[in-house]
Amino acid sequence: MRENKALAAWRAGGQTVGGWLSIGNAYTAESMAGLGFDWLCIDLQHGMLSYDDLTYMLPAISTSDTVPFVRVPWNEPYEIMKALDAGAFGVIVPMVNNREEAALA
Repeated sequence: MRENKALAAWRAGGQTVGGWLSIGNAYTAESMAGLGFDWLCIDLQHGMLSYDDLTYMLPAISTSDTVPFVRVPWNEPYEIMKALDAGAFGVIVPMVNNREEAALA
């Protein structure tokens, strides 16, 4: 597995620049990955994207050094595990409003 450069930058106190993907298209994902973003997030919470879309969008992002993240639809372990199993380097969990909800993620 390649290095998560976004995580390394954050641990070192650095900043990153990311982009958001809401179009289920490998060409769009690969094009965005080639623009120099540190990370890209595939948004499964809003819009029409599904876990099936991850199977071609994540490999398209992986053609570059861009780190792939996924915003899952909900704070459910099976949602998070599916995104990580598909190849996401990290997840953004929506609707987390306190420490207890964060601990569940």
